[in-house]
Amino acid sequence: MVRRSRIISLFIITISCLFVVILSEPVLAQTSLGAKSMAMGQTGAALPFDSWSVFNNPALLSPDELNISFYGFRYAGISEISDMAAAGNFRSKIGVFGVGIHRYGFNLFNENQFRLVYKNRFDHIHFGISAGYFHILQGGEYGSAGALGIDAGIALQVTSSFWIGVRTKNINQPKYGDTDEELPREFSGGLSFNPTERSQLVAEVTKDVMFPASFRTGLEVELFKGFTTRAGVTTNPSTYSFGFGYDHSSWSINFAIQQHNPLGLSPALDLSIRL
Repeated sequence: MVRRSRIISLFIITISCLFVVILSEPVLAQTSLGAKSMAMGQTGAALPFDSWSVFNNPALLSPDELNISFYGFRYAGISEISDMAAAGNFRSKIGVFGVGIHRYGFNLFNENQFRLVYKNRFDHIHFGISAGYFHILQGGEYGSAGALGIDAGIALQVTSSFWIGVRTKNINQPKYGDTDEELPREFSGGLSFNPTERSQLVAEVTKDVMFPASFRTGLEVELFKGFTTRAGVTTNPSTYSFGFGYDHSSWSINFAIQQHNPLGLSPALDLSIRL
């Protein structure tokens, strides 16, 4: 019990330091990737071992020996504004490594992201860091620019069914090329709790100092072995989402629909393969 109290105290101190650093400068909100995250209100800071932790929280990378995932999301059904991503992670003797590729937009404007992640743990504390290179390409004579952003995450497994997680994005305050345009920066903190063996409840707050804080929450229920349904809500912006997924021993597939006011419905789909 004494050791567990020391671990929790260290975790709280670390979170407090990260919170002070992030809120000392303006941040800009980003969304989470993955159909499960989308269906559960764009949560991701405290979803343990999710296939898309490469982007959502590097501290929660899956410990699977090898995991490869693919994702697509279409904003309000418009093909020109779509997200496409792929991610993978593998376990080694010195920790877990992850890679990710993300593309947003179309030929006249697109943003591409390439990400490398490392995650490890100390007892019940999981921690991770990632480096992402962002490249924006604009049509016409506007050209292109790139920047390198650093993300960090930390998570505490309080019990087998209760997790606390935080993530920070672009903490090095990068800018595109020689411009004054900074990459979006974000701080999120959340909780994940399994009331029963077949259900999961998540809640988190994403803070953007330029706008009101966004509250996000979601619920997952396993109806029968391997098949789950999900629902979630967010504030600022106001969205509602639902979805379902099927998890096999060697693969999983997830689908989500998000209702954004006033943009409308946006579908998401992902597939993960475990080797």
